[in-house]
Amino acid sequence: MDLNKFFYQLDELLTQGKGKEAIMFISEAIKEAENNNDKKALIALYNEAGGLCRDFSRYEDAEEYYNMAFDLIREMDASHSESYGTTLINYGTCLANERKFEEAAAVFSEAASVLADAGSNDDYRMAALYNNMSWVAQEQGKLDDAGDFLNRALLMLKAVPDSEGEQAASYTNLANLYWVQGLLSEAKVMLIKAIDIYKEREELKNEGRYAAAISSLSNIYFSEGDYEKCASLCREAMREIEKEYGQNDAWHIVDENLKEAEKRIKESAK
Repeated sequence: MDLNKFFYQLDELLTQGKGKEAIMFISEAIKEAENNNDKKALIALYNEAGGLCRDFSRYEDAEEYYNMAFDLIREMDASHSESYGTTLINYGTCLANERKFEEAAAVFSEAASVLADAGSNDDYRMAALYNNMSWVAQEQGKLDDAGDFLNRALLMLKAVPDSEGEQAASYTNLANLYWVQGLLSEAKVMLIKAIDIYKEREELKNEGRYAAAISSLSNIYFSEGDYEKCASLCREAMREIEKEYGQNDAWHIVDENLKEAEKRIKESAK
């Protein structure tokens, strides 16, 4: 299977916001790889399918795909490979989305060890992993660890070409950490930096990252009492999420925030 062609076509679908069509496209590719017993291709395809199922909040399906990838990796005796490390990152992200933070932290820690041993301890994937480790540490109340992971990620990314997307994600994550610590002004600055990157690089808006940044900024406007700006950003975030993934868990959370902002607007008008 020509994986380069596959990923090009998949990126085209995702860039156009055709998430459901992308799932069907991956399913057909998996059937082809299975018929050809192309194990290396299947590992990559299972990872992609797991990621899309995760984004649509279909967590059980996502875990099943990742476990199929792990089975193949073990069968190929490749448990120390970069492919294994990447699959661990994806699986850990799925667990974290399910709020299984203790399990996710253990998986991420193993991923960091595998990638370091494979000589990939200073590339794009490791920076993305530090972002995820920060998120999990924050959810566990380990704020110092969360900040340390984020600073490592940002420092690493500045040396990685074409890493603006991950830098923006790091700014968003750092903003969320500042938010938890009550540092709203600092959080706002980080979010504006992230949003500026997304506006300059339209192609980076996919995968829900732009929606995450503007929904976080909407929370700050709500805390400042600017309910109109909050509501406007919530609506934009919901459009972005639904365009890519439908009305998933993230969409419903923002919808609740929008309802609260609209309630405050009505109360202010009385």
